[in-house]
Amino acid sequence: MRKTSILLLAFSLAVVLTACKKDLMDMEVVKEALELTFHNDVVDPNHTWTLMNDWSVTVTANVPNVKRVEVLSANPYNPGKRSVEILAMSEVTEDQKVKMYYSAPIINDSVYIAAINTAGDYRVVAIKKGKENADFNILNTTNTGTMTTPTKQEVYYCYCNSFPQPSATWSFHDLVYRISKEVISDKVLRLNVTLAALGNVQQMAGALRLDGIDYDDVEDISISNHNTFVKYEASSRTIIKDEDTKLRGQDGTAVINLFDDAHLAFYVRTNENGYVTRYYINVTHNTDVNHLEFSPVTVSYDITFKKSNVAQTITFGKLDPFILYYYNSNVWEVHKYAFKFKETLYSYYSDSPDKYDSGFTWALEIPYTWFRYPIQGVSMGSYKNGVIYGAYQQPYHSFGEWGANKDEATDWYLYPSSSVY
Repeated sequence: MRKTSILLLAFSLAVVLTACKKDLMDMEVVKEALELTFHNDVVDPNHTWTLMNDWSVTVTANVPNVKRVEVLSANPYNPGKRSVEILAMSEVTEDQKVKMYYSAPIINDSVYIAAINTAGDYRVVAIKKGKENADFNILNTTNTGTMTTPTKQEVYYCYCNSFPQPSATWSFHDLVYRISKEVISDKVLRLNVTLAALGNVQQMAGALRLDGIDYDDVEDISISNHNTFVKYEASSRTIIKDEDTKLRGQDGTAVINLFDDAHLAFYVRTNENGYVTRYYINVTHNTDVNHLEFSPVTVSYDITFKKSNVAQTITFGKLDPFILYYYNSNVWEVHKYAFKFKETLYSYYSDSPDKYDSGFTWALEIPYTWFRYPIQGVSMGSYKNGVIYGAYQQPYHSFGEWGANKDEATDWYLYPSSSVY
């Protein structure tokens, strides 16, 4: 009976959406379809779909011969099973005070402040997230043993490109980014944007909005690693038609123009009419006429701000990478949940964004360098009728349980099944 209802609903939904303009869309039908097809039979109505938060701490570098301080995700002397990532970094002199801004996973009760001297030795203290001040007068954590070398923090951004309709699979790999950042100087922030996978053959464009940063506050945005996402310059731009790297969002914020066609970042194959042949990329290890594997493509963007000390304040919470695609005769955008209603380069809500406030998300921000997204045809996870499914289905650590309660299983992304890429 339930399966029949879903099929009938899908049919009626298709008729409604095909026959109507976007401003006549029956959102009640859409919401019902979402409830039937989303990950869970129960979704936390207060869910924020957030796995990390922003914090700041003022560090006093009271260590002899200190040259640098870092905020770390784990103690490099005793990391356990976790990676050690650099959440923030600043060059300092002895006894200097510096305010550091960082983004930390919500599963971390504490972060670790390290002072590194000219010999490369680490002195580490632990603080609770949100503590406003830290120094190195009293060591409160392990400072001996084998060191694990910290690496740059890297965050995954995973998308379904069906918004506002339900996804066919909720795999969240229609497009996958990885992003890391580094402060080059007091005016320059470098964003390393990696395009990792494409689990959809529809054209998708990409951009990155800097939340709270006005277009006029940015002097320049340039590519620093001599790479490009545009492997076929002869292709006509149809979604992001502007070729400039620095764009102005509709709210006046600065936006990085990443690409107009994600598939052309990996491989170019066109016919005599210029039509692009598209493939599923890096979502299965079984390559065939429709599926290919390529090394992820990384492009590094140097953002030069007009004012000093802005680069250090840009946390992952201020980064809004999003995708754009054609839907219902218009271009729509998919943002992470915190910015779900940001119409950045296009308008498509018909001045009624509240109609689309379904509580569901089409984008995930995952703070884990070694995250593994699902293979083709496998959902990220679900929790229906008391049974856990999907790529992340470890009991008490599953995606579905997190969907049902935003405060449970917040470490789900550390527990993949074998159905991941």
